[in-house]
Amino acid sequence: MMTPQNDNDPGEREEQAAAWCLLIADRPLTAREQGDFDEWLAADRRHARHFEQMVAVWQGTDAIAEMPGFLSLRARALTAMEQARADTEAPGLTRRRAFAAMAVVALMASAAGWYWSHGADVYFTEIGERRVVRLDDGSSVSLDADSRISVSFTDERRGITLDRGRAKFDVAKDPLRPFTVTAGSQAVVAVGTSFSVELLRDQLRVLLFEGQVAVVPRAAATGKVRAGKSTVQPTPQLAPGQELVASLSSGAAEIVPVAEGRSPGWESGQVDFDDMPLANAVERINRYAASPIAIGDAAAGRHLVSGVFNAGDTESFIRGVTSLYPLVAREENGRIVIGTAVSGASEEKIDPR
Repeated sequence: MMTPQNDNDPGEREEQAAAWCLLIADRPLTAREQGDFDEWLAADRRHARHFEQMVAVWQGTDAIAEMPGFLSLRARALTAMEQARADTEAPGLTRRRAFAAMAVVALMASAAGWYWSHGADVYFTEIGERRVVRLDDGSSVSLDADSRISVSFTDERRGITLDRGRAKFDVAKDPLRPFTVTAGSQAVVAVGTSFSVELLRDQLRVLLFEGQVAVVPRAAATGKVRAGKSTVQPTPQLAPGQELVASLSSGAAEIVPVAEGRSPGWESGQVDFDDMPLANAVERINRYAASPIAIGDAAAGRHLVSGVFNAGDTESFIRGVTSLYPLVAREENGRIVIGTAVSGASEEKIDPR
């Protein structure tokens, strides 16, 4: 079973993820290996993130397989894995597998460095981590916890993809190269402005602080935006101090006002809500939660939450919700499940401030 010695070490998790990635790419897992893999994934939510990243690197090597220096990447990596498996009955197994895994990670990391430097740059944060990234054009990006973006700049456009989570963008002015952030089925097009984009399970939220942005279908932004001009008129129009909330499934959108002078509280370690459904609020809270929260039933997820909580203080959040709503919390399989305690109770709002 591939279990890291110190699961608080990102390097250990990366080695384990690389080893599993290469093993699965090489051949089908045995029943025992599949069980070990499932157990490894369930042990820590970060394992799935690292595995996803290693798979992306592994698949990316297809695009550069013919390039000098990478032709034998897979063969060398799989040779290391085969050697590690051949040592399963020999003394010093742990050390040998560790060295093999580190060698594999080095190979895959070198491929990732080449691929991303010639394609898209990928930036991400772990659960509970925040990060500020300075882009080549002078723009800056603040990443919320458990978030990920892909950056691809050309001479004609500046493209960002928000893969998960939330990010705030302070865009450097460049009228000839629009700055486009795609998230789900939508795209946010700007020139020089400040705004944040959040991707939830079935919701896109765009908060504009200053300047102008156009929120358009993703396909329209990709195909029709050229040299700072768009043939698609933004509907509805966002003004500074407003937030667009759009459904990713139906496309329905509404604009809601935000408090004057409001800034992203998560940049200073707070998580805030303003009449947000509990199901979506839990998604935000889970970006900082060591033990994830889950919603037990649809009725519970519809309650509206308002207030400000310290990032990572899930206990206060759960106490506030369960004390002022007809809800109960229980532990189940390493997570906290919040569900309805009394059926037919009227919907209320909580405000712990």
